[in-house]
Amino acid sequence: MSPDKPHTDSYHSLAMPDLLQYLMQARSAKEESPVIVAFCFTDELPLKACLGACQAEGAVPVIMATLNQVNIDGGYSGLSAGQFVSRVNRLASEAGYDGPIVFGRDHGGPYIIEAHKRYDRQTETAWVKTNITRDLEAGFTCWHADGTSGRDDELVGGQLPVQVIADTTLELIRFCEKERNRMNIGPIAYEVGSEEQQGGLTAPDVFEQYLQLMQTGMQKEEMLKDAGLDFVVAQTGTHMKLHYEKQRRTFALIQDGFQPQQVESLDQVASRYRSPRIKLLFTQHYSDHMSPEDAEALRSYGAGKVNFGPEMTMPELKLLLNWDKKEQEELRKSGISDQASNFRAIMLARLSRRPDFWRKFMPSGIEGTLHSKSPSICDLPLEAQDALLIFRGRYVKSLPECREAAAKLLENTVALGIDPHPEQTIIQTIQSQSILPRLKQFQMTGMRYELLK
Repeated sequence: MSPDKPHTDSYHSLAMPDLLQYLMQARSAKEESPVIVAFCFTDELPLKACLGACQAEGAVPVIMATLNQVNIDGGYSGLSAGQFVSRVNRLASEAGYDGPIVFGRDHGGPYIIEAHKRYDRQTETAWVKTNITRDLEAGFTCWHADGTSGRDDELVGGQLPVQVIADTTLELIRFCEKERNRMNIGPIAYEVGSEEQQGGLTAPDVFEQYLQLMQTGMQKEEMLKDAGLDFVVAQTGTHMKLHYEKQRRTFALIQDGFQPQQVESLDQVASRYRSPRIKLLFTQHYSDHMSPEDAEALRSYGAGKVNFGPEMTMPELKLLLNWDKKEQEELRKSGISDQASNFRAIMLARLSRRPDFWRKFMPSGIEGTLHSKSPSICDLPLEAQDALLIFRGRYVKSLPECREAAAKLLENTVALGIDPHPEQTIIQTIQSQSILPRLKQFQMTGMRYELLK
């Protein structure tokens, strides 16, 4: 079987529209208010943790990938959409998950990838459309049509004009529908909008202008008669950042700025445009490290989906860095330091070559300790380096030399008696610290049993 041709079996017996129907029926019956939890990462052990937890809790894994992560050129994971689906199905088998998996595209649109801003819009849009075709072939049943990114020369006052955002979004959905009909594929769910500031969909008046344009476009085009606007993303104040504790010289990733009142305000705007076809359920991006209280607030405002990423990939990197330190110590004692994996050093070297992956997340408060206005990650204090490796290391961890270093580190971790079952430790840590609590908070447990009755 070609890696680009994922098999079709029971894994694909549910689609995102099925989950949406269940969600709306549960809310209509006032039995509960489930929110779809989407896992937005490509790392193997976190994915196995997710799949194993969903098996244990009767949940449906919803797995989405951005164009940065997975695309026709490989993305930073090195995978096409078909290869990604095949990887997840393999991991499901290894994790003992025997139910359906819902796949989707997160942040699909022109100029999502920073390096693509050198292309003209026509060329970039054609590239995105090729990805749409491959996504549908791979079995994706949710597509985030994100028209909020543009080239610098397209911005007005630092923001992309709302008309351009709406026109781009409609063009992507139109192409999705054309391809879906050509392939004789059933309905899929659509997500629109973005939390990114460049799109400008932050103020209620701009958000309303966008929804007006989208509603008009959806109503007047015959090609879009079977499409819906199921999820909508907007900026609700969430922002993940590294916080520097100066006295302790420690760093912590915190969720900063979530504004429940902003959700309420934007929801009031969206309610004026809702219909059976245009649901406009809020999707919360940057849900990572959200407090239980904020999670409950989101549920109470009727959010439809919450996306998680770093919260569920960081525990693995934290454990790997800890084991790297212990590995170095044990090998040094034995006089065989040349057998070290050098995982941390290799990861740091690769991340240093891509400042676009980490520089904007550099903690405030440490500038005075640096000797350059454009420092390398290697110029930062060791504690800051580790914090950024844990937070942003996923962007380079799939590179061949990083994968090889991680594999050798795991071998040494066992051989040196540091941890006899490191992969299981990683999986169990991710499940207990993040996945299981989130599935319960957002009432995803047991959903699979209800859907497959």
